[in-house]
Order: sequence, then C-alpha cells, then structure tokens
Amino acid sequence: MVEQALSAIGFLAIAFLVNDLFTATDSSVLQGRRAGLMVAALTGALMQTSLIVAAPYGLALLNEALGVVSAGAFLALPVLFWPAVRRIRQGHMRIVSRRLLARARRAEEAARAARRWLNMAEQAGHVGHWQLTVPDNRLIWSDEMFRIHGLWKAYYRPSVETALAAFHPLDGKRLAGLLQDAAREGGEFEVAVRLRRPDGEIRHVVMRGHAVLGWDGGVEGVNGVLVDMTEPKRAESRPPAHAGALEGPAGEDVLTGLADRRQFDASLGYEFKRAVRSRKPLGLVLIEIDQFFQYGSHYGARQADICLRGVAQAVREVPRRTGDIVARFSESEIAVLLPLADAAGALRVANKIMEAVRALGLADAGRESGMLTVSAGAAAFGMDDLYNPLELTRRASRALADARLYGGDRGCGYREPEFAEALAGRV
Repeated sequence: MVEQALSAIGFLAIAFLVNDLFTATDSSVLQGRRAGLMVAALTGALMQTSLIVAAPYGLALLNEALGVVSAGAFLALPVLFWPAVRRIRQGHMRIVSRRLLARARRAEEAARAARRWLNMAEQAGHVGHWQLTVPDNRLIWSDEMFRIHGLWKAYYRPSVETALAAFHPLDGKRLAGLLQDAAREGGEFEVAVRLRRPDGEIRHVVMRGHAVLGWDGGVEGVNGVLVDMTEPKRAESRPPAHAGALEGPAGEDVLTGLADRRQFDASLGYEFKRAVRSRKPLGLVLIEIDQFFQYGSHYGARQADICLRGVAQAVREVPRRTGDIVARFSESEIAVLLPLADAAGALRVANKIMEAVRALGLADAGRESGMLTVSAGAAAFGMDDLYNPLELTRRASRALADARLYGGDRGCGYREPEFAEALAGRV
C-alpha cells in the first residue's frame, strides 16, 4: 500500500511538472502532447489511488485491471515526453519561452543600439573611455580610444606598458604615478598630457580617471575618459619659404645627412603596415654615442658635431639589405629600421654597427678605454605580436636603456618589463 501511495504521489508530481513546463515554455515544446501527458499522469495517479482503496476489499480482478491501466499510463509518459527531451539533447534552444526569448533579443538589440550611439557620440566629441581592472591589470578601450591614438583595433592589444609609452616621457611618468595612486588608494585624477601617435603627430589630450570600489571598500578597477583637445588637421600646412634653407632637403637631417625623424616616422608607419599585410617580422636598432653630452662638454660643440657625422657615416656604411632605413632619431641617437629582420637579426646588425664605430678609432677622454663607443638596443615584432608601430620604438628604447645601464659599449635585446616597473614610470 505504501508503494502505491508513493506511485500516486509521483504521478501527481509529474502532472504538476508538465503543467508548469507548459506554462513556462512555448507550446511547441511539447508539440501538442500536453493533454496526453496530463491524462497519462492523472490516470496513473487515479489508478494507484483506486488500488489503495480497493485493496482492503480483496477485489483481485479489479486490482489487476487497475494495475494494468496504471502500468500503461506509466509507459505512456516517456513515449509522450521523448520528443521534447530529444530536442533538448540536440541543443534546440528555442524550447525556452518565446516571450522570454523575444525579451532577451530585444534587450540585446537595445544594447547594440546603445553601443552604436555611444560610439557615434564619442567620435563626434573626440572622447574615448577606458577601463583598468585590478588586480589583473587588464586594460579595455572603446573604439574612439583607438582612433585618438591612431591605432588599429584589429592589431593592437591595449596594455598599461604600451599605453604609457605612447605619451611624452615626462607626461607618461606623471600619468603612471596618478594611475598607481588611484589603483592602490582610490580617488580620482585629471591631467593634461601629450600623446604621440604612430605617424609622429602630437595630440594634446586630457586624461580623467576615478577608482571603482568593491563591496569591501577595496579598489576593483579604474575607469576614465580621454578627451582629445587638438583641433583635427584637415590639410598639411605649407612650410615657409625659408624652411628649406634651415632644414635642408625634405626628409633629410642637415648635420648627419641621414633621414630625419619625420621621415623615419613615415617609414615606420609604412613598413609596419607592410609587415602586417605580409605577416613578416620588422626589426629596429637604436644607437647612441656613450656619454655624448659629456663628450661635447669636453671637446666642444663643433667637435661633437664632427663626431656625430662620422658615426652616422659608419652606421650608414654597415652592409644592409635594400629597404633598410637609417635615420637620426634624436639629438644623440640613430635608428636603423630593418624590414624582414627578427630579434636575432636586429641584434646581429647592432653588433656590426658597434664594431664599425670602434674601427673609427675616435678618442674619448671620458671613457675608460679612451676610445669613443656606442650602445645599441635591438628589438623586433614577430608575426604574432604586430599591433602597434610605437611599440617597436618603445622596445628598442628599453633595450638601449639596458645597454646604458650595464655601462655602455654593448648591445642588448629587448626584455619584457614587469607591470610594477611600468606603473613606476620606467617604460
């Protein structure tokens, strides 16, 4: 009798389940089998209840008939329910309520529309937004952030190190300190900084940020906006008539005869795009005369210029492949852009350049050896990390800084810095 009572309760539970399932899902889920399932479940429950009632009277024939009907109702349940189960196994998600599914689709479309409107508003106002999560230090940019930086969203993966390196060195250090304080202690900040785009253009921007606190009062992240205050350039300004006399031929540095920084930036952008299209590496070597400013103080500005011209000529005469570009990168630095060169190839070129400068035999009283030497930093983009041309110059500058740190007269390859170093401003 206990077993029969439990069976009756089970059938009633199945009936309630079927009814709830029907009311919570689309009618096509059960494909018109709701009535059959309800009849089978309720019939089973009724038969089991009848068995309990008839048992004391010893009506064997009636008990047997009720048992057969109850067994048939029990067998009918899986037969009627199997199509719905099969659709679930096949991953047909439209078994979910049509009303709920329509509501979810409307919510997704509204979210997409809101993102489109936000993107248009940011583009019109030249305002991008960013998010930095703590403690995993993941940086997220809006589309306008990529446009302000002059970067390709498809190839650039934002990170704190590379983002800070895009700003003027002094501005980058100041911004790193503000970002570190916000991530550690909370609060907000606003700072005007100078942003250098991959094409060499300087943009004047304002960075605003505020810490986002969690339920426990700890900092979960830093959110903010970047406002471009620079008026967009619609056309290149025509240079004054006397510019040629002061600067020499377009794209050439007067003192060294090498390509100037403007030409280097243009070549870097072009070679970067070509490397992305061809999926080939791109290498860069930065060379700096060791203690060049002390050399100028000791020997005079005129002799320093002669020294720089001699070193530039030696660098230019190092055997190179067609397409390699040698340019004056800064007052005391020379850059060699190496299409198709990987990190090892760039370091080999750096070593050849240092040997060529040593072969000049120029005296330098400020060096222990008594001879003028140079330091070199080598870096390259591989096929898997082509995403920002400025990142290549950042890596080469980092490698050159390592070479100077070890005393100069050496070449170093790029090593990846720790995030803590980037926040400290050492990028």
